[in-house]
Amino acid sequence: MHVVFRESRGLEETEVPTDPGQSPADMVVLSYSDSDLGAFAAGWHRAQDGAGDGLPSLRLCNISALRHPVSVDNYLDTTLAGARAILVRLIGGEAYWPYGVASLQDVARRRGIALALLPADGRPDATLERFSTLDAAMLHRLTALCDEGGAVAAQTALAELARAAGLPAAPVTGQTTIPQWGFYDPGAGVITNPVPGANPVLVSFYRSYLTSADLGPV
Repeated sequence: MHVVFRESRGLEETEVPTDPGQSPADMVVLSYSDSDLGAFAAGWHRAQDGAGDGLPSLRLCNISALRHPVSVDNYLDTTLAGARAILVRLIGGEAYWPYGVASLQDVARRRGIALALLPADGRPDATLERFSTLDAAMLHRLTALCDEGGAVAAQTALAELARAAGLPAAPVTGQTTIPQWGFYDPGAGVITNPVPGANPVLVSFYRSYLTSADLGPV
């Protein structure tokens, strides 16, 4: 029996290449957080359900599926081949996903793709800003919307990203901010107080269920 020992030198080297199997789309959003991706999915569907032309085609992918360099290369050649805009929410900065950040900024500059590399830990990141292809004002606006969370904020971020890439996007209606606490009605959204006289049953839940648009269990 032969036992092969392998020395691990970094996160990327410990991963096995994977293929998310996604076809190309106009816009792509990448994040380590499924809550982020859930909010963007809800925001995109909210745009398609409303009046107007909605939003361009979208693909969502968790970065955990793209840790290996081969996975990144394959994703660039397939899913990102036709992308006009890419938004990445990155926890840990460029050092946590160096090959991915370097590859995305290279292809974005060569192909004229609108690339927004955004910090997801609440702190400004000059390195990610430098690797992005959008201006600082747009990056700060997108970061604020992503930090807020929720379907409306996510839809607004997608609309602004689309327009920055020269793609059509209908105006977004609704509040992009979500109160730190309050009441929620399934038919009306966030409300000031419970409906008087309706004798409601109150179910308490974390605000994060709202920001991730994951209200099914509630």
